[in-house]
Amino acid sequence: MLLAVAEAVAEQGYATTTVADIIARARLSRRTFYEHFTDKEECFLAAYDTVVEQMLAGVGKAYEGGGSEWTRRVYEGLEAFIQYLVDEPAFARMCIVEVVAAGPEARGRRDAAMRVFVEFLEPGRAEAPNGVVVPELAADIVVGGIYEIIYTRLLRDAAGELLEMLPELVYCALVPFVGHEAAAEAVRANEARKAQERAESAPAGDGDS
Repeated sequence: MLLAVAEAVAEQGYATTTVADIIARARLSRRTFYEHFTDKEECFLAAYDTVVEQMLAGVGKAYEGGGSEWTRRVYEGLEAFIQYLVDEPAFARMCIVEVVAAGPEARGRRDAAMRVFVEFLEPGRAEAPNGVVVPELAADIVVGGIYEIIYTRLLRDAAGELLEMLPELVYCALVPFVGHEAAAEAVRANEARKAQERAESAPAGDGDS
């Protein structure tokens, strides 16, 4: 049912998706559907909550796995988020694009999910150089801006561009807190570390055996 809702909404849009579309994809009877949900909106919200919970769990694990260095945690968390969106296109479109059309309850849950990302950035206040006051809305502005960039790419089916934009997105997330030089250096260091990890994990070529 979860995948059926996501695929139907991603392909047809929330507004034009019907219960009939969902049960056809899920290969369920109308009776079974209504034993679990009162309408399309309730079904969508249940699917949305499940997907967001899974996604945030993965992002949170990556963020915490970044260790004690906040800039690395931000890089790891944002990379995990972007990779999830690329790997799960139907879920991505449902949760980022179509949620906007699904009514006030859905948008409220979207806002709550975005708040989690704001909380990931709040520790950056302690990273600010001496004497620098980070604006109260800095984290909200960063999250809102990144959300809009992701939204526009998903809207035109260009999720693949997001992985290429990861260094810039990380830089934009860091710079309000640590400044240009520290943000740029953090991006360079994390990109170099990732390149080294990929090189070490790549299978050896025939010439190396």
